[in-house]
Amino acid sequence: MTNKRTYIFLIIIMVVFAIIMFLVFAKPRLETENKSAVFIVGDNTVWKYDNNKWLNVTIKSSKKKLDWQTFNVYSNNKYIGDYLLLYDDKWYVFSKKKKAINLDGELLAYQANYNINILKFNSLNISADDYVYQVLSNNNISLSSRFTTLSKTTIDFDGDGETEDFYLVSNAFSSDFNPEYVFSFAFMVKDGKIYEIYNDVSRNEFYNGCKPYFKSFLDVNDDGIYEFILSCGKYSSEGVTDMLYNYSKDGFKILISNQ
Repeated sequence: MTNKRTYIFLIIIMVVFAIIMFLVFAKPRLETENKSAVFIVGDNTVWKYDNNKWLNVTIKSSKKKLDWQTFNVYSNNKYIGDYLLLYDDKWYVFSKKKKAINLDGELLAYQANYNINILKFNSLNISADDYVYQVLSNNNISLSSRFTTLSKTTIDFDGDGETEDFYLVSNAFSSDFNPEYVFSFAFMVKDGKIYEIYNDVSRNEFYNGCKPYFKSFLDVNDDGIYEFILSCGKYSSEGVTDMLYNYSKDGFKILISNQ
């Protein structure tokens, strides 16, 4: 009888151990592998996320397969609602009754089989400060340079209860001055340290350059860690570059870009 009870006790322990191991290791991995989503960024970009991998959707026929599907729609990072989308060289938004919806800002839309959190943020125009001057100096740019974009976004990006400052600095597309070099920088300041995000410097050829702007701060895979979409507008004939960044202790890296 004692041996029988011992065997039963051991079996129970093994079953409990197996359940714990599944919950700790296998279940999170299976949940990650089963996550899939589609992100539409403006009229230039469609990204698919599946099994922890990213894919650019560039073929028109593949984009057309998304026609009349329901997406969570944002305009200028403001949630508009669940709407149908139609692609015809650009994206058109419709209600469930297929009534056209006019958006007054840039489109961001997604559909996913998991939750996606999007942070609210505001970018404010600022005057050049010590961090801006340091980045200019590091890139051999005159500290007396004029700007077409100089802004700061303050947001708790990494969820540690402390805000970080995201800067955009550019002289691209100047109309009333003619710089020798065209530059655009994006960087984050955390605890007094500068983390470079985007860096582009080239000799001015009148139609070159790229003006960066933040399109969204969002948790793309529901892991509690936020990413962001940095877009860079070129002259009209060249379109917009969209880049999805993530952040680690080693700095920023691009997960996927439409270029």
